[in-house]
Amino acid sequence: MPRINRSTADKYQKTKLVWFLLYLLIFLLVMATASVQLFPDRRIVQQSQKQYWANVSISATRGNIIDRNNIPLAVSKPVVSFFIDPKDWDIRNASILRTYFGVDIEKKFSRPLKGRFHWVKRNVESSTAMSLINKKVPGLYTYTEKNRIYPNGSVGFHILGFCDVDNYGQAGIEHAWNNVLYSPPKTKFRTRGRKTSLVETFADTDGMASYGNGTIKLTIDSQIQQIVETRLSEGAKSIDAKWAAAVCINPHTGEVIAMASYPTIDANLRKNLLNMEATRNNVIGRVYEPGSIFKPITMSISLDNAGISKTSTYSCSGRIRVADKIISDVNHKAHGIQSLTQVLMNSCNIGMSILSMRVSNYDAYGLLKEFGFGEKSEIEMSGEESGLIKSPEEWLGTVPANIFIGQGIAVTPLQLVMGISCIANGGELLKPYVVSEVIDSTGKIIHKGSKRVRSQPISSETASFVRSAMEMVVSEGGGKRAKSDKVKIAGKTGTAQIANKGIYQKGRYVASFVGFWPADKPEYVLLVSLGEPQGSRYYGGLISAPVFKSIVEDIIQISPEK
Repeated sequence: MPRINRSTADKYQKTKLVWFLLYLLIFLLVMATASVQLFPDRRIVQQSQKQYWANVSISATRGNIIDRNNIPLAVSKPVVSFFIDPKDWDIRNASILRTYFGVDIEKKFSRPLKGRFHWVKRNVESSTAMSLINKKVPGLYTYTEKNRIYPNGSVGFHILGFCDVDNYGQAGIEHAWNNVLYSPPKTKFRTRGRKTSLVETFADTDGMASYGNGTIKLTIDSQIQQIVETRLSEGAKSIDAKWAAAVCINPHTGEVIAMASYPTIDANLRKNLLNMEATRNNVIGRVYEPGSIFKPITMSISLDNAGISKTSTYSCSGRIRVADKIISDVNHKAHGIQSLTQVLMNSCNIGMSILSMRVSNYDAYGLLKEFGFGEKSEIEMSGEESGLIKSPEEWLGTVPANIFIGQGIAVTPLQLVMGISCIANGGELLKPYVVSEVIDSTGKIIHKGSKRVRSQPISSETASFVRSAMEMVVSEGGGKRAKSDKVKIAGKTGTAQIANKGIYQKGRYVASFVGFWPADKPEYVLLVSLGEPQGSRYYGGLISAPVFKSIVEDIIQISPEK
């Protein structure tokens, strides 16, 4: 049996001892660390409970929205928000909160709460906030945040939209351009020092990209916007209309000068936002059959594509059979021999039905598409509807005649006013726009609105003829209630029945008037629609034309040079 060298054995034993001692040291360190973490000194626990840190998302400044004259329409202002640290809170003080925030808040903080941070109320008015702050209630603390304010109240609500409590855009321009206006919430660190003092700091954002705080300049004139909203509301209330819409356009550029929807609300009072119907923008989000205000457009199509002469005449007996149905004029009134101008002046359904037979279905459909119907206008706002136009294969029986008198096709007020603007400006269909400039947080212009021609569906000669006929509608025809001594107005009345599942509902109408001024050199195009008026007054020429006139005369009064 071989012998083991004694020196080698001694070295082996020493190595084992070293490793044993090393492992023992590591074990003791681990146990000591665990002991400190799991069974800390009572003095350390008591001291740590007097300190805490919390990170809270705080709304930051949001960029401004201004009108064409730099008047502020939406701004952010500092507000106070209250929170409670349950560690310092005495539930007996909950009764103090009731005076300021109501019973529900009192109940919430009348019982023990877990954690170290609970919101009490955000965005509190300064007078209320200062009164509560001065009471110095233990455990009740404040943050300074930013709140979205609309200086003109409800004016422009359906254009501007609104934000949630964290200043994130929810509708209108606020939503569509949120990426420019919105500053992401800053993370605020709230810590308690040794002497119970509160220290707050923002998270370090060095090296991060800059967001929000840009400025949106609109094409809207806030004075005209207020006029349109006021007169539209007065008109709607006078006949107890369920809804209403009005939109004013510069026909040569496509700029939206005013856009009003009724009912409206003041977004400064957040409880109003619960009324979902009132938040709807009827100008871009409501689709309806236009009725006779559509006739200038279909007459324009006929003049350019039916091979008819401007001197052509038509015989109106008050009724006409088209396919298997009878189309009649209001009260079956016979107009006799009618020129094209008289067809429009008298809103003659018989004359328009005859014109529909002179244009092929495919040509008429294609030109209506060129007028922008059945497609979104591409205005820089969210919530726009496309409208509805049947494909030419579905233009059977009385469908063409119905479309030519403004039935069987569904449009938005914005689509309709852009179509009439095409006639007013000499034949160019423009894309509407409501944003004049977008300026980023560094002051650089990153977007500029401008005239955009979409198509030219009619000739300038046809546009000129129809403009003259629309002037006669106001001076001698069914639109006399829109006639003004201050300026020459051209326009068209319309009264459309409302259909439900393809069946027209008795007693449900949309009364409209669309026109432009000055008639010989249009600077504005305006549409006024009153939806579902109650009672016996529901004709567009009777209730919408006077609203149109009042708006025009108010605008002239503030712009005498126009």
